[in-house]
Amino acid sequence: MRMGLVRTRDWIETLLLPHAERLAGVSFFACLPHPLLLPARQWLRGSGVGVAAQDVAPGTGEVTGTVSASLLAEVGCSHVMVGHAERRDVFGETDELVARKAAAASRAGLTPVVCVGETDVVPASDAAALTRAQARTVVAAVPPERPLLFLYEPGWAIGGSEAAGPAHAGRVLRALRDVTAGHDVRFVYGGAVVPGVYTRLRGEADWDGVALGRVAQDPRLLTETLDELTAQK
Repeated sequence: MRMGLVRTRDWIETLLLPHAERLAGVSFFACLPHPLLLPARQWLRGSGVGVAAQDVAPGTGEVTGTVSASLLAEVGCSHVMVGHAERRDVFGETDELVARKAAAASRAGLTPVVCVGETDVVPASDAAALTRAQARTVVAAVPPERPLLFLYEPGWAIGGSEAAGPAHAGRVLRALRDVTAGHDVRFVYGGAVVPGVYTRLRGEADWDGVALGRVAQDPRLLTETLDELTAQK
């Protein structure tokens, strides 16, 4: 959000488009604020890089100020993020509300990117129990044949310098796989992701990918991360 319109355009034109073929090869999509979705779709047209939203309304009612899942689909989004840790904290979003948003997105043909994770540093067993409960509510609201993407992003790692350890994250992933058995689902890790994090995590558990924050805005780090993801793919 902090980049705004002009900086987002510059980021896409100077960093994403030169790497578009490699980004498309690892199914990269950019989660952007609502006002940037239409221009970003134009800038990225034909590149293979997807565009996704950062939030969605929990239903189909016409509520002033909200953005429906059907509208996001109409403007060309493939995914939409729901339940980000900051929204859970600042706006008090509950598991039930997140599940309603995920269900609305799914009905519109979007893939919900469901953010789960503990807020504070806790033992892996506690983190696994919490994320299992968060995921269970969503799984109950979305039909098993509809795709889901779970983003495990512990709140304490967002914007920090240290990612979750492989054993800690691996225990969470196993809990998520257990509660989502029988569903069309993928799992990615986010939080202090830098080159090398994905490789370390994969040494413990079979993650499908990672969510990139500041790395996606740094030419050197993005290149190194793409090298890593391509090698692991």
